[in-house]
Amino acid sequence: MGVRRQVATSGLATSTRTLIPLVLSLEYLEVLELHLRRSKQILVDPMVGCMDSSLAVVNHEACLRVAKQIKEWNVPADYEDIALDDLSCKEIGNFFLLLVSICHQTSPTGKLLLEGIVNGKYRRGWDYLASRLEVDVRQDRLLLRPESWSQVTPKKVTELFRDSQYGDRLVNVERRSELVRDLGKVMKEHGWNSADDIYKVAHGRVAGESPNLFELLGRFKAYSDPVRKKSSFFLSLMRNSGLWQYPDESNLGPPVDYHEVRGHLRIGTVCVASLELRNKLLHRKVVSLEEDLAVRGAVFNAIMLISRACGPCTPSQLHYLFWNVFRSCCTREKPHCRTCPYDCDLPSQYVPLTFIDHERRCPFSFICTSSSVPVKYYDHVFETDYY
Repeated sequence: MGVRRQVATSGLATSTRTLIPLVLSLEYLEVLELHLRRSKQILVDPMVGCMDSSLAVVNHEACLRVAKQIKEWNVPADYEDIALDDLSCKEIGNFFLLLVSICHQTSPTGKLLLEGIVNGKYRRGWDYLASRLEVDVRQDRLLLRPESWSQVTPKKVTELFRDSQYGDRLVNVERRSELVRDLGKVMKEHGWNSADDIYKVAHGRVAGESPNLFELLGRFKAYSDPVRKKSSFFLSLMRNSGLWQYPDESNLGPPVDYHEVRGHLRIGTVCVASLELRNKLLHRKVVSLEEDLAVRGAVFNAIMLISRACGPCTPSQLHYLFWNVFRSCCTREKPHCRTCPYDCDLPSQYVPLTFIDHERRCPFSFICTSSSVPVKYYDHVFETDYY
């Protein structure tokens, strides 16, 4: 790279929480990697339970800078623009349980984006997936019954999410249909007819004492992610819809996906402590399961730390902030570091955050370690149905 940047460290000889920015000399990285290998330490954040490893670590100073910035904003509430007023509470729970089970890889690297027109509006990714299913279930309420899930086919999944203009954009329908069938199978095995039955068995507990919601959801293949992206997202949707409350809500963390991975790597709240992993991220090479879990675990920990530092913002609220900004402004190829165009599809409630000194730009541009460098991290390449 040929460029050196100053970096704050926590003491190379005494801690594995050394902070590594995007651009460092090769010599420094090699020395640091050797130190981390010798230490063989794995750090566990007692507040959240996810691991920091020698692969990726939380940059505490950067997290505090981000928290300080967020404190100055009026961060919008976390909610989904999905109107389900005509569905019963049990039907809404099943709608979200089904929807989230197949909510992964909607913007797959190297493949066409999931997109389409729903009720006259252009939608992409998660927004298209949710809006399309919303239309489908109004036409056929049987789609919300577990017995229907257990019989779903790849052809049926393709038909449900086909767009008349953009065609069949949903990838890997074979695996998605398998996940839905498993959803129905496990529901039947336990005698559950709705997501509400799962909530009752867990007594509304997110984690901790068994049985709890994370544990019960983990019995579904679709919700078996160790970092619990889908489980956290589903539970947040149920809470934000006003249907469920949790006596231990502090156990509900953010649902981390690839947009947030990309953004936190670039903004510097998560640092890569492995030269091999760093090269994979910069050159879009496939990572291992261990590397995937390490990176997402570090992003999870970073968001939890920021949430604790900036007070009233919950991890879910921060997830919506980060996800929307990173998805719309911190794109893979053309991020809006210095100029955010007026046709940017950032949701309207977040647009006021982009006005800085009467100019539009990424809200995090002044505290982002990557905004002024030409080479930026990508989200990692990993074939999965976890997120």
